[in-house]
Amino acid sequence: MLKISIITPCLNSLELLKETFFSVINQKAYIDGNVELEYIICDGGSKDGTAQWVENLDHPAIQFFSEKDNGVYDALAKGLARVTGDVVGYLNCGDYYGPFTFNILNEVFSNSSIKWITGYNAWYHQKGYLVAANLPYCYRRNFILKGMYGTFLPWIQQESTFWRAELNSEIDLNALSRFKLAGDYYIWHQFAGVTELDIVKAYLGGFRAHSGQLSEDKKNYKAELLTMIDRKPGVSDYLQASLDYICWWFLPDRIKTALNPKVLTL
Repeated sequence: MLKISIITPCLNSLELLKETFFSVINQKAYIDGNVELEYIICDGGSKDGTAQWVENLDHPAIQFFSEKDNGVYDALAKGLARVTGDVVGYLNCGDYYGPFTFNILNEVFSNSSIKWITGYNAWYHQKGYLVAANLPYCYRRNFILKGMYGTFLPWIQQESTFWRAELNSEIDLNALSRFKLAGDYYIWHQFAGVTELDIVKAYLGGFRAHSGQLSEDKKNYKAELLTMIDRKPGVSDYLQASLDYICWWFLPDRIKTALNPKVLTL
Protein backbone atom coordinates (compact mmCIF):
# COMPACT_ATOMS: atom_id res chain seq x y z
CA MET A 1 0.00 0.00 0.00
CA LEU A 2 1.32 3.43 -0.95
CA LYS A 3 2.31 5.54 2.06
CA ILE A 4 1.96 9.28 1.51
CA SER A 5 3.86 11.75 3.68
CA ILE A 6 2.56 15.33 3.83
CA ILE A 7 4.32 18.14 5.71
CA THR A 8 2.69 21.36 6.89
CA PRO A 9 4.89 24.04 8.51
CA CYS A 10 2.95 26.47 10.70
CA LEU A 11 3.33 29.37 13.11
CA ASN A 12 0.42 31.15 14.82
CA SER A 13 -1.96 30.25 11.98
CA LEU A 14 -4.40 27.90 13.68
CA GLU A 15 -7.52 28.85 11.71
CA LEU A 16 -5.70 28.40 8.40
CA LEU A 17 -4.11 25.18 9.64
CA LYS A 18 -7.56 23.72 10.41
CA GLU A 19 -8.72 24.13 6.82
CA THR A 20 -5.51 22.67 5.41
CA PHE A 21 -5.61 19.81 7.93
CA PHE A 22 -9.09 18.70 6.91
CA SER A 23 -8.20 18.79 3.20
CA VAL A 24 -5.43 16.29 4.00
CA ILE A 25 -7.16 14.07 6.52
CA ASN A 26 -10.43 13.81 4.57
CA GLN A 27 -8.83 12.37 1.45
CA LYS A 28 -11.12 9.70 0.01
CA ALA A 29 -8.30 7.22 -0.65
CA TYR A 30 -7.20 7.48 2.98
CA ILE A 31 -10.73 7.20 4.40
CA ASP A 32 -11.35 4.15 2.20
CA GLY A 33 -8.13 2.52 3.41
CA ASN A 34 -6.44 2.49 0.00
CA VAL A 35 -3.37 4.49 1.07
CA GLU A 36 -1.48 5.07 4.29
CA LEU A 37 -0.96 8.63 5.54
CA GLU A 38 1.82 10.24 7.53
CA TYR A 39 0.94 13.87 8.28
CA ILE A 40 3.84 15.81 9.79
CA ILE A 41 2.90 19.19 11.27
CA CYS A 42 5.97 21.30 12.00
CA ASP A 43 5.06 24.11 14.39
CA GLY A 44 7.47 26.93 15.09
CA GLY A 45 6.33 27.46 18.68
CA SER A 46 2.86 28.93 18.15
CA LYS A 47 1.11 30.83 20.95
CA ASP A 48 -2.41 30.59 19.48
CA GLY A 49 -3.45 27.18 20.77
CA THR A 50 -2.10 25.14 17.84
CA ALA A 51 -0.43 22.52 20.04
CA GLN A 52 -3.54 22.01 22.18
CA TRP A 53 -5.80 21.73 19.13
CA VAL A 54 -3.60 19.14 17.41
CA GLU A 55 -3.07 17.14 20.60
CA ASN A 56 -6.83 17.05 21.25
CA LEU A 57 -7.37 15.53 17.81
CA ASP A 58 -5.35 12.48 18.87
CA HIS A 59 -5.24 11.38 15.24
CA PRO A 60 -3.10 8.30 14.44
CA ALA A 61 -1.72 9.73 11.19
CA ILE A 62 -0.34 12.91 12.77
CA GLN A 63 3.22 13.54 13.84
CA PHE A 64 3.35 16.90 15.60
CA PHE A 65 6.32 18.76 16.99
CA SER A 66 6.63 22.33 18.18
CA GLU A 67 9.94 24.12 18.53
CA LYS A 68 11.43 27.45 17.53
CA ASP A 69 12.72 27.51 13.96
CA ASN A 70 14.29 29.97 11.54
CA GLY A 71 11.39 30.15 9.10
CA VAL A 72 9.19 28.01 6.92
CA TYR A 73 12.02 26.20 5.11
CA ASP A 74 13.83 25.40 8.33
CA ALA A 75 10.56 23.84 9.53
CA LEU A 76 10.14 22.02 6.22
CA ALA A 77 13.69 20.64 6.43
CA LYS A 78 12.93 19.27 9.89
CA GLY A 79 9.80 17.65 8.52
CA LEU A 80 11.61 16.10 5.58
CA ALA A 81 14.11 14.56 7.99
CA ARG A 82 11.19 12.67 9.61
CA VAL A 83 9.55 11.33 6.43
CA THR A 84 9.00 7.57 6.22
CA GLY A 85 6.49 7.42 3.34
CA ASP A 86 6.87 6.48 -0.32
CA VAL A 87 5.57 9.75 -1.80
CA VAL A 88 6.07 13.23 -0.36
CA GLY A 89 4.41 16.63 -0.65
CA TYR A 90 4.07 19.71 1.51
CA LEU A 91 1.17 22.06 1.97
CA ASN A 92 1.31 25.43 3.69
CA CYS A 93 -1.38 26.67 6.05
CA GLY A 94 -4.44 27.90 4.20
CA ASP A 95 -3.86 25.87 1.03
CA TYR A 96 -5.89 22.85 -0.07
CA TYR A 97 -5.82 19.47 -1.72
CA GLY A 98 -8.74 18.23 -3.77
CA PRO A 99 -10.73 15.34 -2.22
CA PHE A 100 -9.38 12.78 -4.73
CA THR A 101 -5.72 13.87 -4.71
CA PHE A 102 -4.49 10.74 -2.96
CA ASN A 103 -6.51 8.54 -5.32
CA ILE A 104 -4.65 10.17 -8.21
CA LEU A 105 -1.28 9.76 -6.49
CA ASN A 106 -2.02 6.10 -5.87
CA GLU A 107 -2.79 5.59 -9.55
CA VAL A 108 0.04 7.67 -11.01
CA PHE A 109 2.82 6.39 -8.75
CA SER A 110 1.88 2.78 -9.52
CA ASN A 111 4.06 3.45 -12.58
CA SER A 112 7.58 2.93 -11.23
CA SER A 113 9.12 5.25 -13.85
CA ILE A 114 7.26 8.26 -12.44
CA LYS A 115 9.39 10.14 -9.89
CA TRP A 116 8.05 13.68 -9.66
CA ILE A 117 4.69 15.11 -10.71
CA THR A 118 2.58 18.24 -10.74
CA GLY A 119 -0.99 18.94 -11.83
CA TYR A 120 -3.14 21.91 -12.75
CA ASN A 121 -2.01 25.25 -11.36
CA ALA A 122 -5.02 26.23 -9.25
CA TRP A 123 -5.81 29.36 -7.25
CA TYR A 124 -8.32 30.00 -4.49
CA HIS A 125 -9.83 33.30 -3.41
CA GLN A 126 -9.13 34.19 0.23
CA LYS A 127 -12.72 33.15 1.00
CA GLY A 128 -11.91 29.64 -0.23
CA TYR A 129 -13.49 29.84 -3.68
CA LEU A 130 -11.66 28.09 -6.52
CA VAL A 131 -11.26 30.98 -8.97
CA ALA A 132 -8.77 29.77 -11.61
CA ALA A 133 -7.00 26.67 -12.90
CA ASN A 134 -4.51 26.30 -15.72
CA LEU A 135 -2.93 23.18 -17.20
CA PRO A 136 0.84 23.67 -17.49
CA TYR A 137 2.14 23.28 -21.03
CA CYS A 138 5.49 21.69 -20.17
CA TYR A 139 8.36 21.89 -17.71
CA ARG A 140 11.79 21.61 -19.32
CA ARG A 141 14.58 20.34 -17.07
CA ASN A 142 17.13 22.72 -18.53
CA PHE A 143 14.78 25.66 -17.93
CA ILE A 144 14.34 24.63 -14.28
CA LEU A 145 18.11 24.44 -13.90
CA LYS A 146 18.42 27.89 -15.48
CA GLY A 147 15.85 29.48 -13.19
CA MET A 148 13.25 30.30 -15.82
CA TYR A 149 10.10 29.21 -13.95
CA GLY A 150 8.88 31.92 -11.63
CA THR A 151 10.98 34.52 -13.43
CA PHE A 152 10.16 34.39 -17.16
CA LEU A 153 7.73 31.46 -17.23
CA PRO A 154 4.96 30.54 -14.71
CA TRP A 155 5.79 28.99 -11.37
CA ILE A 156 5.98 25.32 -10.53
CA GLN A 157 3.03 25.25 -8.14
CA GLN A 158 4.20 23.68 -4.90
CA GLU A 159 0.70 22.81 -3.70
CA SER A 160 0.21 20.55 -6.75
CA THR A 161 3.62 18.87 -6.66
CA PHE A 162 4.62 15.47 -5.24
CA TRP A 163 7.69 13.25 -5.49
CA ARG A 164 9.02 9.84 -4.54
CA ALA A 165 10.80 9.89 -1.20
CA GLU A 166 13.97 8.58 -2.83
CA LEU A 167 14.47 12.06 -4.31
CA ASN A 168 14.91 13.49 -0.81
CA SER A 169 18.52 12.35 -1.05
CA GLU A 170 19.04 15.14 -3.60
CA ILE A 171 18.09 17.79 -1.00
CA ASP A 172 20.74 19.23 1.32
CA LEU A 173 18.50 19.88 4.32
CA ASN A 174 20.98 22.33 5.85
CA ALA A 175 20.98 24.34 2.63
CA LEU A 176 17.17 24.20 2.42
CA SER A 177 16.81 25.44 6.00
CA ARG A 178 18.67 28.67 5.15
CA PHE A 179 16.23 29.80 2.45
CA LYS A 180 13.67 32.42 3.41
CA LEU A 181 11.51 32.66 0.26
CA ALA A 182 12.64 30.40 -2.61
CA GLY A 183 13.24 27.10 -0.83
CA ASP A 184 10.63 25.46 -3.04
CA TYR A 185 12.65 26.33 -6.13
CA TYR A 186 15.78 24.96 -4.47
CA ILE A 187 14.00 21.61 -4.17
CA TRP A 188 12.85 21.72 -7.81
CA HIS A 189 16.35 22.71 -8.94
CA GLN A 190 17.84 19.71 -7.14
CA PHE A 191 15.29 17.29 -8.56
CA ALA A 192 15.73 18.61 -12.10
CA GLY A 193 19.36 17.54 -11.96
CA VAL A 194 18.28 13.89 -11.94
CA THR A 195 14.74 13.52 -13.33
CA GLU A 196 11.86 14.99 -15.32
CA LEU A 197 8.87 16.77 -13.81
CA ASP A 198 5.81 15.01 -15.22
CA ILE A 199 2.51 16.85 -15.67
CA VAL A 200 -0.73 15.10 -14.71
CA LYS A 201 -3.91 16.37 -16.34
CA ALA A 202 -5.74 16.53 -13.02
CA TYR A 203 -6.45 18.89 -10.14
CA LEU A 204 -4.26 17.99 -7.16
CA GLY A 205 -3.95 21.08 -5.01
CA GLY A 206 -4.35 24.82 -4.98
CA PHE A 207 -2.84 28.01 -3.62
CA ARG A 208 -5.09 30.19 -1.47
CA ALA A 209 -4.52 33.92 -1.27
CA HIS A 210 -4.41 35.49 2.19
CA SER A 211 -2.61 38.45 3.73
CA GLY A 212 0.93 38.15 5.05
CA GLN A 213 2.05 35.38 2.69
CA LEU A 214 5.74 35.06 1.84
CA SER A 215 4.72 34.68 -1.82
CA GLU A 216 3.67 38.35 -1.85
CA ASP A 217 7.35 39.35 -1.92
CA LYS A 218 7.94 38.38 -5.55
CA LYS A 219 10.94 40.67 -6.07
CA ASN A 220 12.99 39.14 -3.26
CA TYR A 221 11.75 35.64 -4.13
CA LYS A 222 13.23 36.02 -7.61
CA ALA A 223 16.44 37.48 -6.21
CA GLU A 224 16.87 34.50 -3.86
CA LEU A 225 15.97 32.08 -6.65
CA LEU A 226 18.74 33.44 -8.85
CA THR A 227 21.39 32.86 -6.15
CA MET A 228 21.20 29.10 -6.80
CA ILE A 229 21.46 29.34 -10.60
CA ASP A 230 24.86 28.82 -12.24
CA ARG A 231 23.59 28.08 -15.78
CA LYS A 232 22.10 31.23 -17.25
CA PRO A 233 19.67 31.08 -20.20
CA GLY A 234 20.79 32.16 -23.64
CA VAL A 235 19.00 33.70 -26.61
CA SER A 236 17.77 30.33 -27.91
CA ASP A 237 16.37 29.53 -24.46
CA TYR A 238 14.36 32.76 -24.42
CA LEU A 239 13.05 32.09 -27.91
CA GLN A 240 11.85 28.62 -26.87
CA ALA A 241 10.49 29.99 -23.59
CA SER A 242 8.52 32.64 -25.48
CA LEU A 243 6.82 29.93 -27.53
CA ASP A 244 6.16 27.94 -24.34
CA TYR A 245 4.62 31.03 -22.75
CA ILE A 246 2.19 31.44 -25.65
CA CYS A 247 1.25 27.76 -25.51
CA TRP A 248 0.85 27.93 -21.74
CA TRP A 249 -1.56 30.85 -21.60
CA PHE A 250 -3.32 30.97 -24.96
CA LEU A 251 -3.92 27.38 -26.06
CA PRO A 252 -6.81 25.17 -24.91
CA ASP A 253 -5.95 22.05 -22.93
CA ARG A 254 -6.64 19.65 -25.82
CA ILE A 255 -4.04 21.45 -27.96
CA LYS A 256 -1.52 21.56 -25.12
CA THR A 257 -1.79 17.81 -24.64
CA ALA A 258 -1.56 17.21 -28.38
CA LEU A 259 1.65 19.26 -28.55
CA ASN A 260 3.02 17.67 -25.39
CA PRO A 261 2.01 13.99 -25.49
CA LYS A 262 4.03 13.31 -22.32
CA VAL A 263 1.24 14.87 -20.24
CA LEU A 264 -0.26 12.08 -18.14
CA THR A 265 -4.00 11.58 -18.49
CA LEU A 266 -6.09 9.45 -16.15
